[in-house]
Amino acid sequence: MNQKNKDRISKDEYFMKIAKVVSERSTCIKRKVGAVLVKDSHILSTGYNGAPSGFKHCTTETCVRKNLKSGERPELCRGVHAEANCIIQAAIHGTSIKGNTTLYTTIFPCMTCLKLVINAGIKKIVYIEGYNMENEVKKDLLNESGLIIIPLMIKQHLTDTKTTF
Repeated sequence: MNQKNKDRISKDEYFMKIAKVVSERSTCIKRKVGAVLVKDSHILSTGYNGAPSGFKHCTTETCVRKNLKSGERPELCRGVHAEANCIIQAAIHGTSIKGNTTLYTTIFPCMTCLKLVINAGIKKIVYIEGYNMENEVKKDLLNESGLIIIPLMIKQHLTDTKTTF
C-alpha cells in the first residue's frame, strides 16, 4: 500500500461502517442489527431489524421476548430481521441482487435469514459478530451453499455504538 492510501479504510470496513449506521435505525429493544447489500462496490439496499413497516415499534412493555435468551422462541418476535428487510427493500424497488452480491451484516444471519440469503443468490456474507455458528444444520447449509463467509476483524472505530457527524 502506498503512503497516500495507508490511512484509507478497506471496502469491507467502509460497507460495514455503513451497516453499523443502518443498525442505529433498529427499533428492536434487545439487539440492533444492520445489513447492507453490495454489488460491484455499489450499495443496492439496506435493512435493519424491527417491527414491520407501518406497525408500532417494540417497547420494553410490548416485547414478549425481553426476558428470553438470544435465539429462544424466535416465532414470538414480531420483528423482521435486518437481512430479510435488506432483501425485501431490494425487491420492493425492483433491484436484482442475484449474482456477485455481498451481504454486510453486523451479526451473522439466523437460520431463516441464511436460507433467504441462499435463495436470493447472494454470494458472500461479511459479518462482525457470529450467531449460532455451532448449529450443525447451519454448518451443512453453509458448506452446501458455496457461500463465501468472511468474519471481519474490526478496528475500534467500527465498534462505536453511535456515529457522530
